[in-house]
Amino acid sequence: MFTTTRKEKRTGALLRDLILAVSAAIAILLIILVFKVKGGFIGIALGTITIIALIYWLREVRRIFQQQENMYPAEHDWLYEFIEEGENLILVASVPGPSERVKIKIIDSFIEIRGGGNFVRRVQIPKDVRIVEKSYANGVLRVKLHKTAASNSQISSQKI
Repeated sequence: MFTTTRKEKRTGALLRDLILAVSAAIAILLIILVFKVKGGFIGIALGTITIIALIYWLREVRRIFQQQENMYPAEHDWLYEFIEEGENLILVASVPGPSERVKIKIIDSFIEIRGGGNFVRRVQIPKDVRIVEKSYANGVLRVKLHKTAASNSQISSQKI
């Protein structure tokens, strides 16, 4: 239902890199502080514990970011469904907004859907259909198409 734009991916990668850099700087400062305060065996033991804790924490941060990236479907995973209702065909699709950027138009036997973040999809629809009603709310586009008796019912999709 959600798509991640390149800008969002870049921002996430930048944030992850920033957190890792700050963590490494804090770890280095802690190790220097431990060796200055406690020399000898106790200093080495405390430094080792600090490094192990830091490595564990960095692995957890990386795991959290990977889970967050996997939470959103990949760009090629586009959710949509056609519902036949008598002489009408209803398209329900997940489209990124904002609502003023969501546009639809019929070109030959395709319906073209445009949304935010350079989102463009074409779905093949039967010929001789017209848009009767359309609505967009909370990332969900609903388009009601009226088809004639001569309409072909083959439906497919393609990414532009």
